[in-house]
Amino acid sequence: MVDVTGAVSRPGVYRLPAGSRVDDAVKRAGGATKKGELDSVNLAARLADGQQVVVPEHGAAATAGGEEDGP
Repeated sequence: MVDVTGAVSRPGVYRLPAGSRVDDAVKRAGGATKKGELDSVNLAARLADGQQVVVPEHGAAATAGGEEDGP
């Protein structure tokens, strides 16, 4: 399960299959909004259970790779 937040259409907690990527999580959350800065997010990174994926808005400071560390 991952928490997708920030500039996405449907922020929330989503259950994804093992081996899923950040791109899968962003798509499950309805994709980035027009304000979303996907260039700041490593869409190819593998997800971990409990991870939070943050899609920053244009001009906002992003965390490393656009994701925050999980527990």
